[in-house]
Amino acid sequence: MTIRAREAVVAEFLRKALAVEPVGVPILDAMARAVGLLGEGERITQAKLFRRVKDALGIRSLRNWFGKGGGWSWEWPPGSDAPLTISVRREPSTPREPVVPREWVQGVARLEQHRPPRDIPRHRWHQFVEDCQALMASQLASRAAELGWDTVALFGCRRNYPLSYLGEAGLLWHVNGGRIVQLRRDCAVIDFPVNRSPRTYSRRSLDPEKTALPWTMPLRW
Repeated sequence: MTIRAREAVVAEFLRKALAVEPVGVPILDAMARAVGLLGEGERITQAKLFRRVKDALGIRSLRNWFGKGGGWSWEWPPGSDAPLTISVRREPSTPREPVVPREWVQGVARLEQHRPPRDIPRHRWHQFVEDCQALMASQLASRAAELGWDTVALFGCRRNYPLSYLGEAGLLWHVNGGRIVQLRRDCAVIDFPVNRSPRTYSRRSLDPEKTALPWTMPLRW
């Protein structure tokens, strides 16, 4: 892909990501990583391509708050509905950009390994967060979206004591340190480390009224 084509892809990504409201830099990092625009450990604030496109489009940096724990967001220029200054037309050979729902990227970015929900042991929560992050860092996230897996089917669980009700939990709760080696519309095959056989998880229709998402559950203090 030429430099011009890469700039166009990044410009389109930023326009979509910032279309509704400013987005925190850590969340933008995770979103860009999920669609293959950043490598593991890279940040948009350090990537020359992102900085160049940011300046060209007039995207602003906003300080969220000051002091310890303060952070930054990027904001699309207020009142700017003009076409991009960088053409977003791609060359015929450019692959289609993977589509990963923003809710997944932002939700997983909010999970903190050191702050588990009150009904989940710390070691089990730590593994669950790692499994979620591994999914978002792979091509499986866009594959799941293309196959029609929704947020609840992937991440949903019972509001209280979710590990006691794994029959009503989404796919990620069953990975538990394994690796998703096959993903289909109705099932997934999970390969586990040594001494454990692969198992098939059948996709379930979970009741949204009785199901919570991990990034909305009360945390242990």
